[in-house]
Amino acid sequence: MSIVLANLGAAYGTAKSGVGIANLGVMRPDMVMRSIIPVVMAGVLGIYGLITAVIINGKIHPPSYSAYSGYAHLAAGITVGMSSLAAGMAIGVVGDAGVRANAQQPRLFVGMILILIFAEALGLYGLIVGSQASGKNSSTECVALLHFTVDAMQVCDPSSAFFGFMGVTSALVFANLGAAYGTAKSGVGIASMGVMRPDMIMKSIIPVVMAGVLGIYGLITAVIINGKMDAANYSAYSGYAHLGAGLTVGMSSLAAGLAIGIVGDAGVRANAQQPRLFVGMILILIFAEALGLYGLIVGLVVASTAEGKGKGLCKPYA
Repeated sequence: MSIVLANLGAAYGTAKSGVGIANLGVMRPDMVMRSIIPVVMAGVLGIYGLITAVIINGKIHPPSYSAYSGYAHLAAGITVGMSSLAAGMAIGVVGDAGVRANAQQPRLFVGMILILIFAEALGLYGLIVGSQASGKNSSTECVALLHFTVDAMQVCDPSSAFFGFMGVTSALVFANLGAAYGTAKSGVGIASMGVMRPDMIMKSIIPVVMAGVLGIYGLITAVIINGKMDAANYSAYSGYAHLGAGLTVGMSSLAAGLAIGIVGDAGVRANAQQPRLFVGMILILIFAEALGLYGLIVGLVVASTAEGKGKGLCKPYA
């Protein structure tokens, strides 16, 4: 929840601000690098989600993981994720309007930055509260479970594999949806731009390449999760962990693909009118692509640690 919702907020802030920067850059290319601040601030929201997800994953230790800890970690993830989503929406709206207005009146710059700081603070508030909530652990109610014997173990439930395979599916399907949107949206902009500026087509194909990489993130995660699934010894914990890893990578890549498509479409059109926009467009696309990378990092961490934590929790059913 923390990384996915935070990345959605960061994607919205990046895309919305990026469109405003592309429009202002046509008339005021000298202000592009200065106006990229909203994109940077939106990208930080994704880092809030990344930090929280890694911290929560590190505190999960079956079989001593209590219901109290689970509820606390769920609340922490939702707190950080939803706060970052709200902050991203505010940053996107303010950033879009702010950079356009700043192009007409440069004295607006300080005021715009102050407003963006207040918007960014919303995500920081969520990170602070989420960090406190995720730090609460209570394993006392599970102490007795630490002394169980092999004979007392439950047999591994074959249905646990359902969640693992849904993780495989989620990783690739959602990542491909994001990559498809980014490719299609950017491709339309490139086609329109190429009519008047065919010499810039190859240079403007970068958003399509960056969108295509998102599908590779999903492919890598799906193959890794599938390789870690052992039918007879597959515990419920492993299934849930792999489902979480798949959804994390897939949804993060979907968010990144939406941002890349919107920014790429507006960016290549504006770049055809003002070539000095190119570097700024690439920087915005990098911040959008980073959202998918954050999801990949968390997904791989969850999937890899689940292999060790999920062993010995149940007896083979065959």
